[in-house]
Amino acid sequence: MTIIDTHAHIYPNKIARKAAASIGDFYSIPMDLDGTVGELLRAGEEAGITRHLVHSVAVTWERVAAINDFIARSVEEHPDRFIGFGTMHPDHPEMEKELDRILSLGLRGVKLHPDFQHFCLDDPAAIRLFEAMAERGLPLLVHTGDSRYPYSEPERMARALDHVPSLRAICAHLGGWSVWNDAWKLLAGRSNVYVDCSSSLYALEPEEAVKIIHRYGAKQVFFGTDYPMWKPREEVARFMALPLTEEEREDILHRNFERFIGEAGA
Repeated sequence: MTIIDTHAHIYPNKIARKAAASIGDFYSIPMDLDGTVGELLRAGEEAGITRHLVHSVAVTWERVAAINDFIARSVEEHPDRFIGFGTMHPDHPEMEKELDRILSLGLRGVKLHPDFQHFCLDDPAAIRLFEAMAERGLPLLVHTGDSRYPYSEPERMARALDHVPSLRAICAHLGGWSVWNDAWKLLAGRSNVYVDCSSSLYALEPEEAVKIIHRYGAKQVFFGTDYPMWKPREEVARFMALPLTEEEREDILHRNFERFIGEAGA
């Protein structure tokens, strides 16, 4: 069975363990995995995962270029296993130039995490970034939802998409981590909105998760592990326990993302 993990964070070896621990502290979740490329490859193979969409987040604009270089290099070293998304920050003074460089590096989209990067999804600077991405056909993968912070509220994401309706967005964590049943009411039914199921199945009963998936439509949903937050093998098992049809399962595990990335220029 083909499985594409559309949500995996990776870090350079020298900072990986510290970065993973910092994420664990942010979400009060113990981190057993270290966030390195090597451990993702090992854990992914153990889980039967075919390919991973890899990315990282620049908490300040000054880190954007180095992270994009690292992601591109990791994809180049593992072209059969990795697809890469770059990162960006709305405060970047040469935003459009770096977006063009993301394309030149062969990266296929942009990952943002407003809660880490401290910007609201409907800020004017974020809207300008989304407009520039849409002009270049670069899709967005964005952490959405956190009941503790205002930055990534699904309502803000919906407002941003109203401003930039041509932007294709993957709203992570079933559209709203910790606010799942608020998120679909704002984001479902939009043809340019996709969601992944990363960092969600641990918290939702299988029947509830499937109800949310059906709210978006099974063809708008991708599988994701959120490595290194969760062990890929356990995330695959959680997904396989969902009461879905075989067609829905195949769509979510790989066919939906294959179509999505094909539309993005594969």
